Amino acid sequence: MSKLQKPAHLGTHSQLVRLAVLSSSMLLLAACNSTSVTTQEVAQPTASCVGNIDNPPGLTAVPEASIPKGVVLPAEQGGLCKGQVFVTTKEITIWRAWNSEYSGSKLGKWWTFDKPKGSISKYRRDNVICPSYSPLDMLVSCKIKVGTQVVIGPGQSAKCSDYFSYPASKTNQIYLADAQSTTVECQSYDGRFSWRSEPKHIVKSAESL
Repeated sequence: MSKLQKPAHLGTHSQLVRLAVLSSSMLLLAACNSTSVTTQEVAQPTASCVGNIDNPPGLTAVPEASIPKGVVLPAEQGGLCKGQVFVTTKEITIWRAWNSEYSGSKLGKWWTFDKPKGSISKYRRDNVICPSYSPLDMLVSCKIKVGTQVVIGPGQSAKCSDYFSYPASKTNQIYLADAQSTTVECQSYDGRFSWRSEPKHIVKSAESL
């Protein structure tokens, strides 16, 4: 055997070593990629809906109807968290708090089944209405005409500012695409100051402790 020639088994051994190193590198890279994908999936925000879709009397579900774009939205963007299209089979009274500084706000797209009551802050929270959306200084009630399609569902969360957000709400809202032509017998009400004293908290003095 010449000194310049290597034994055949040494060449085979070197190839096996290179293959083993290459395989280990590929497995390590695959593991890193898998970890990266998992981390990205966990970091993605998820829409956590609460409550159910109501079906009050006078409404029939229309499963084949598509929900308009911009009604059901991702988390922190307002709108509905989930929704269903219904058609009215009788006139139904609905309510809307609106902004007197903008007349177009009166017959807007978002309504509720129940007349607002209680504190304004609770009404905002239940219906996910950021202060920047409207001062809510007026109220209107209307009846929806028979045969009108609406979308109903619980409210999606909304990021009002960098300082606070409203969480998703179980309170159902009504999306009415064209209230101007699909409502009748509308009645407006103006807001008035009505204040209640806060509950008194008894604070004990240091001597009595």
